[in-house]
Amino acid sequence: MSDQDDRSRKAQRDLDRLSEEGGLLNAPKLKGKSKSVKGHFMADDVDQSDRIEVWGSRIGRILSLIAVGLLLIWLVNFLQNS
Repeated sequence: MSDQDDRSRKAQRDLDRLSEEGGLLNAPKLKGKSKSVKGHFMADDVDQSDRIEVWGSRIGRILSLIAVGLLLIWLVNFLQNS
């Protein structure tokens, strides 16, 4: 039994190491990219002491995302009806 337990512990350590290094489905890269996108839409890159600039950036970026979504819907409908 102990041989089986040792192998399973070693396998779990190897999987954890692969996950940390990015060799397992590039999970850390995806986490980093999602944080970057979230930070962009939450206006982390503007002066945080100016609340109006922060909220203006957030509103503008979210409205631009909505506009892109609406344009994509319009394009799909246009191409289907052509």
